[in-house]
Amino acid sequence: MLDIAQAGLSIIDSMNRLMEFPTQGSIAVRGFTLIEILVTLSVAAILMSMAVPAFNSFVLNDRDVGQINSLVGSLNYARSEAIKRASANGIIVCPSTNGTTCSGTAWVGGWIVLDLNPADPPPLVLQTVPALNGSNTLTAVGAATGITFLTSGLVTAPLTIRVCDTRGANFARDVEVNVTGRVAASQTPGQAVSGAALVCP
Repeated sequence: MLDIAQAGLSIIDSMNRLMEFPTQGSIAVRGFTLIEILVTLSVAAILMSMAVPAFNSFVLNDRDVGQINSLVGSLNYARSEAIKRASANGIIVCPSTNGTTCSGTAWVGGWIVLDLNPADPPPLVLQTVPALNGSNTLTAVGAATGITFLTSGLVTAPLTIRVCDTRGANFARDVEVNVTGRVAASQTPGQAVSGAALVCP
């Protein structure tokens, strides 16, 4: 009987201990130490210093490729339309700041594709490309004021357009149209279609 009473008291004592709240001195404070915070911030700063330049390079590369593809698309479209339409004076791709007429040699300000058929005055605008975003420069060599595709698919004069960004010649690309009307873009940054090194202004 005594054993049962002692067991009961032991159980009650255990329950009372469970119900007790810890005193002020026994409460554990949870959080981060100053050292842990400084280490975390240092690691984050190192990661950011590597990520930001890589992201900037990605944006510049993507812009270069987009502008090259836009040029190639317009030139191939003009050649295709020249053959299809059999326009007497051909189809011209030329720089344009207003989107309706050819103007100057500044390709970075945008360009248009025009049907020069004299039966349709004024020339019919087939495509308009607005001014390019960013700080890239486009330098035209050859038919800088515009390239005309004839009904045979040939051109009146060859054209090369270099696309340069703020990183310089090592990342430049170019688009070339030869006398047969073939349009090609360089695949390797810093090199022309022929493989020669490119130079930026």
